[in-house]
Amino acid sequence: MDIKQQKIKLRKAIIEKRDHLAAAYRDEISKTISDRLLGLDCFKESTVIAAYISFGSEFQTEIVINEALRLGKTIVLPKIESSSRLLSFRTFSGTFNELLRGRWGIPEPDPAKSELIDYSQIDLMIVPGVAFSERGLRMGYGGGYYDSAMSKLPESSVTVAPVFPIQVLPEVPLEAHDLKVDVLITI
Repeated sequence: MDIKQQKIKLRKAIIEKRDHLAAAYRDEISKTISDRLLGLDCFKESTVIAAYISFGSEFQTEIVINEALRLGKTIVLPKIESSSRLLSFRTFSGTFNELLRGRWGIPEPDPAKSELIDYSQIDLMIVPGVAFSERGLRMGYGGGYYDSAMSKLPESSVTVAPVFPIQVLPEVPLEAHDLKVDVLITI
């Protein structure tokens, strides 16, 4: 089985397992992981944080986003640009009902109500993914959006992946474009 097929099979298996986690368990683990993320020096020292709005059974980012905003940090969220199929990051005020449904129904900032932020301004990026190796090697959803985005960050930026324990494996199948996160947070 080639790498692409391995990734498709693993993606399906992990998402299925994650989808079957009890909602109360996902809430509890997301809170614990959020507390750990909020305690990181890279979080405390950051001023501009690229986050994402949780979708489906992903780690719930709302606690981290709300706390960052409360602390006066700038939160930027991804928007898939239809012309380039790349991620741009736009400011988020904290008003969740102002988000628009983007590709695959994932909430995105409204360009009319947000400011475009250059990658060079991002101090910390909270990265989604399906599976991660114990060393932080990331297997995403297959679109390459975050691999491309992570490659554009300045060297001083820190990438963090908050994930449920079932998403961490000894190894994951990787291709040359798959990138590693700096910090992997789980319980």
